[in-house]
Amino acid sequence: MGLKGFLEGGIASIVAGCSTHPLDLIKVRLQLQGEAISPSVSALRPADALHGATGMTTLRHHHPALTPPRRPGPIAVGAQILRAEGPAGLFSGVSATLLRQTLYSTTRMGLYDMLKKRWSAPGDGGSIPLHRKVAAGLIAGGIGAAVGNPADVAMVRMQADGRLPPDKWQRWDINLGHYNKLSKSLPAKLANTFK
Repeated sequence: MGLKGFLEGGIASIVAGCSTHPLDLIKVRLQLQGEAISPSVSALRPADALHGATGMTTLRHHHPALTPPRRPGPIAVGAQILRAEGPAGLFSGVSATLLRQTLYSTTRMGLYDMLKKRWSAPGDGGSIPLHRKVAAGLIAGGIGAAVGNPADVAMVRMQADGRLPPDKWQRWDINLGHYNKLSKSLPAKLANTFK
């Protein structure tokens, strides 16, 4: 009974995650465009364009010579991946996607199903109040996110490798040792973020 929710939710999420992986890869590559841009262009970023020593915010004047270079859109990025890495390049990092969906979505779907069944009154037809559905979703989603986060980090790192020259690729290997290493280092990194 409880295992059914884990299996159905997990399999559906794995198929969906692997099917949409090329779109996710393109999204990550688009997000990483211009990661190392020059100081003259970084002055045009919205957070940097607003400044003022007196505490008042002033806008810099737009200067045509400082316009940032035109960045390719999603179709151009997809075509660039196909040219540089071939069709298999669109599935760069799919093993981490598979692991992420196996851990995150299976946990999330299965726990939600279990909590919903546990909190429904017998003979009630399985209906539960909205506040319990919300609580079940929050609990299941939170636990699923904690379980799947290291695989998500590995997935983004694997997807980002493709923008580097092939000799600089880190060749992420998805296995339990890597997952264990990521899950141990993540709390320390998060703690350093909030210092």
